[in-house]
Amino acid sequence: MGQRDIIVLLVKLFEKYKISYILTGSFAGSFWGHPRATHDIDFLVEIETLQISKILAMLSKLDSSFSVDLRAIQNAIDRHGQFNIVHNETEMKIDFWVAKNTDFEKNKFKRKVNTKVFGRKVALVSAEDLILTKLSWIREIHSDRHFRDCIGILERQKGKLDEKYLIENAKNLGVNELLSEARKSKYY
Repeated sequence: MGQRDIIVLLVKLFEKYKISYILTGSFAGSFWGHPRATHDIDFLVEIETLQISKILAMLSKLDSSFSVDLRAIQNAIDRHGQFNIVHNETEMKIDFWVAKNTDFEKNKFKRKVNTKVFGRKVALVSAEDLILTKLSWIREIHSDRHFRDCIGILERQKGKLDEKYLIENAKNLGVNELLSEARKSKYY
């Protein structure tokens, strides 16, 4: 079972358990920008209090090839944090980011892009929201890799981005200077 199989498996489970998700992170960055190798998968999940039992049930259905700590998952959900599971055979880590109750996080779900990936419809974070998310991370902890991802997305999606949304939200998130710097840079 590889990255592709894991993504398809989890998307099927999200749909079966009616859990709102978005595929994000490096995979989405490669889709919108320049491809790069990654050994993890990232999902943003919308989990309300009443849905906690759904995701716990969903993840408990995974076979023994996955390491799942239901207690850690419950704690992460309670604090709108992050948790992961691991596919033991491939050592593939799957990160789940619990959406916070902010306008920006809610907009990510409204603006998600349903696209075909591996022959299956998958909800993917929009290019603009991925740029904004990565710039927000960079503001907290500098990362050349995330910054290059932003530059690559800006280059590959030039003329296709919702510039008004991008500029407005960059100001709201306090990353407008980083966005300007990324626009002036070249992907290397």
